[in-house]
Amino acid sequence: MAIDNINTPKMRKFAKEYMEKYPSVKKVYTAIAGNRRRGSEVTAEHYINAISQFVNYIGCSDPEVALVDIQSGKIDAHQKLDSFIDYALDEMPSKLYKDRKGLSHNSVRNLAFGIKKWFEQNDVKVNWDKIEMPTGTETIEHDRAPTKEELRTIVKTAFSSRDRAVIYCNSACGLRINTLLSLNVGDVDFSYPDVARFTVERKAGRKFGSRRSGSSGNIFVSWITPEAKKVLLDYLEERKRSGEQVTNDSPLFTDYRNTGKSINSDAFTKVYHRILQRSGLGMKSKNWYVLHIHTLRKYFRSNCVGVDASYREMWMGHKGQYLDISYFRAEEQRHLEEYRKVIQHLTIQEQKKDDKNIQKQVILTMLKLQGYSDEKIKLFEEILQRSKDSDEAFEEFRKLQDEPMQKTNEDKTKPVQEHKPTQSDTPQQKYTVSKHSPNKYTVAKGEEELVRKLDNGWNLVQTLSEDKYLLKF
Repeated sequence: MAIDNINTPKMRKFAKEYMEKYPSVKKVYTAIAGNRRRGSEVTAEHYINAISQFVNYIGCSDPEVALVDIQSGKIDAHQKLDSFIDYALDEMPSKLYKDRKGLSHNSVRNLAFGIKKWFEQNDVKVNWDKIEMPTGTETIEHDRAPTKEELRTIVKTAFSSRDRAVIYCNSACGLRINTLLSLNVGDVDFSYPDVARFTVERKAGRKFGSRRSGSSGNIFVSWITPEAKKVLLDYLEERKRSGEQVTNDSPLFTDYRNTGKSINSDAFTKVYHRILQRSGLGMKSKNWYVLHIHTLRKYFRSNCVGVDASYREMWMGHKGQYLDISYFRAEEQRHLEEYRKVIQHLTIQEQKKDDKNIQKQVILTMLKLQGYSDEKIKLFEEILQRSKDSDEAFEEFRKLQDEPMQKTNEDKTKPVQEHKPTQSDTPQQKYTVSKHSPNKYTVAKGEEELVRKLDNGWNLVQTLSEDKYLLKF
């Protein structure tokens, strides 16, 4: 049953050393996360911790000694396990809550399952029908999705760029926290002009449906908002500046020292709890924090409004929503169209007023340059003023018209169709509404970029602000 060259990057040092030192414990690891099972190493770590706690409780120096004493009859396995359950429920110190003793029913059940696995793998016979396992906790824990204002407070008190990046990305993509933390840098596609894409492949330790259940796809995808993309890129740049060699195989999120070591969900959850406490949002229901880490997933789901539900469920990695890569490529444009509908709802920080005014100038200038009548431009400006954003304004404008917007020049009789955003578009190009106009538009930020664009054939249309310039090609 021994296994060689065990690669357990997500197991903490204690669990890894304990498993490698004791053969009876290594059998448990093999049964959970070995080559035949490929289950979660986090689960294996929890079971190893349960074995360690039980061995300490019965007063043995190590698991191998405990097994000898149990198999010889010196220790009554049934009686010790039964009393251990009572001890864990009433007296065991809590690692998460230092002000209380005794673990929750669910936590003790998980400990008992770890011990049971150890017994089964080492031929210790116990009549489990006579072991009264703890039931689920009677007290219902209450949680909810955080508000945008609460998330602003949380990220403000997250002092580490890594912690901010995890929070922004988790609330923008809706992945399970352990799945998000298992990603590598190469799993992220930053090539889109606004968003970035996460590709989650079927791998050991990730929660995928069984192929036998019909979930035969090997991947699912999710997305992050432009603001989350920027925070993530800033974090990766910080790691590079610190001297880390960041490659496609590097973990997307690492330890706070930027040594390239991955961080698991248990470790980050403790970090997140400290952030909640610093932010003044560490209120608890009973044992859980009301805004615990998994409520970021709730935030994502509750803010995915107006999209096809099947896409939302796929982005969250729910069972049965897996694809082959070729099928995703055929669906990619629809994914982008659906996700872009919810960017404004998922975005945490409010758009700066200056940015909104510049966006308004860009759109109105483009409409004038493309020959729309003053009457229509004035109507559109009124709609834009009362709308949340330009996308909502365009939608309302279309509903008020009997036909698409028309130009006042010789093409007036031809309906002008809205330009559909593509992967290569800049944010400004999405507002180029005429398919007949050969011009493309962009905004240069700073004199250096302005000079470079002018040298490449762009023409200055007008200055938008002190350091922003509208150009056409």
